[in-house]
Amino acid sequence: QVLDLIRERQRKLGTAVIFITHDLAVVSEMCDKINVMYAGRVVESAAKDELFRHPLHAYTRSLLKSIPATHAKGEPLYTIPGLPPDLSRPAPGCSFQPRNKLGKSELCLTDKSPSLDEIQPGHFAQNCPGCLAGV
Repeated sequence: QVLDLIRERQRKLGTAVIFITHDLAVVSEMCDKINVMYAGRVVESAAKDELFRHPLHAYTRSLLKSIPATHAKGEPLYTIPGLPPDLSRPAPGCSFQPRNKLGKSELCLTDKSPSLDEIQPGHFAQNCPGCLAGV
């Protein structure tokens, strides 16, 4: 009901709405464009359908792989290993490198943070070789 009310007000007022959520079901229902964030930075940005069909960054792929509805009944849920980084002491390089199991963590940048680049038309991702590997 709340989402319907937000959608109605959005249409009536002709405004944009920014959702900040971990609920990918809400994202798929309500959003046209998605920014995926990890450790306080955007790691991927694309139109909803493009992002759900063709995720580029290893963190986005990990999130989508962990959706319960994508698993057969009784199949164990995918979990992203490890813990998020300590943002009070950010390390140089790719912040997802220690948890990157769907790309090639050995190829992740270690000396500088990856830039957010347009990898495909309208589809932006942190340009980290290790996180984009395996796409």
